[in-house]
Amino acid sequence: MSPVWQQKKLIDFCKANGIVVTAFSPLGAKVTSWGTNHVMENEVLMEIAKARGKTVAQVCLRWIYEQGVTPVMKSYNKERLKENLQIFDWELSEDDSKKISEIKQHRMMLKEELISARGPYKSIEELWDGEL
Repeated sequence: MSPVWQQKKLIDFCKANGIVVTAFSPLGAKVTSWGTNHVMENEVLMEIAKARGKTVAQVCLRWIYEQGVTPVMKSYNKERLKENLQIFDWELSEDDSKKISEIKQHRMMLKEELISARGPYKSIEELWDGEL
């Protein structure tokens, strides 16, 4: 889960059923084989970050926090670790949240290896509830 893969149906289902959602690698994990740059290079997030004097990562993590979701991210960079913790003394505006809700969505990991004619998921749409 991230601002570019919001998974609203899943989040609503989990909230309705008392399930805590965890956003794994919500910043996109750009340097990994499965990662993307869709979060860190998103124009909307960069615009909000610039206007607020924050980093894109901070805007993303604050948005996740405001959704009631637990983010899980890592960094070996001490300064980035400190930045990641500096999301609790400010809030996104209604306008910021609206802009983020309108970001074009991208599935981060398709998981095509789970699709099989003989298995429970016969298409990507079936696997992901057709949401996007």
